Amino acid sequence: MSGFSLSLLQAVSDWQRGGDAKQNKKRGQKLKEVCTSLPEKYRTCLLVCYRQIALPKGGVWDLIGEDRLPEKISSWTLDIEVAKAFKGGVPPARQGFQGTILYLYPPPGSVLVNLSKLYRDPAFLEAMERNKGNITGYYEGAGRYENSQSEVVLEIDAVTPEDIYSLGGHSSPLEELVAQAADLVYRRPTTEAERQQLFLDATHAGVSAGPSWLNMDATRRVLARTEPQAERLREIKRLQDAAK
Repeated sequence: MSGFSLSLLQAVSDWQRGGDAKQNKKRGQKLKEVCTSLPEKYRTCLLVCYRQIALPKGGVWDLIGEDRLPEKISSWTLDIEVAKAFKGGVPPARQGFQGTILYLYPPPGSVLVNLSKLYRDPAFLEAMERNKGNITGYYEGAGRYENSQSEVVLEIDAVTPEDIYSLGGHSSPLEELVAQAADLVYRRPTTEAERQQLFLDATHAGVSAGPSWLNMDATRRVLARTEPQAERLREIKRLQDAAK
């Protein structure tokens, strides 16, 4: 018999199923409760973790303007590609959300459970397989995701601008960029055949457009440009608070 109880297996699967904010809060607390008895090796992580979030306008201010964003029990991943692709990648343009990828080394005591490590334990896998018929919603949770998300569950009080790894952005469609480039290359009105050839050349060269994640250097440049405005807004807020 393994040391993995049915209540632990159920809590892990429920967490992986996801849900609305109320469900996630309840499932996070349950996961925290049942994982306290796990060996320490499953409650530590020495690797950098990533988390993608879509910030509304107010959330951007909390993180960049107020220098902190309240966090809670949340899913992080050891795989940057998983973070980039989460929920379809960069949020759609003009919907009021700023795609953001955070990164950090988990502070001491912040790891509720290292699911990536847990799913690499043959005894845990055997326990899941043996008990799957007794786990409610197994095929929407553990049975669906297993270790595909390289997940670590953290409880973090807050994150800061220094924890930003990447910002999501949108460029014009590749066809529009190629048409603009064609005017520069040929210095005259271009034919459809010329634009199509340039488009094919760009595609074969690996050029892409549309939604993408900025690299860390570009992200740092964007944040540096926002700092003067953020400082002015912080001063206005300080004056408003003092006047109350």
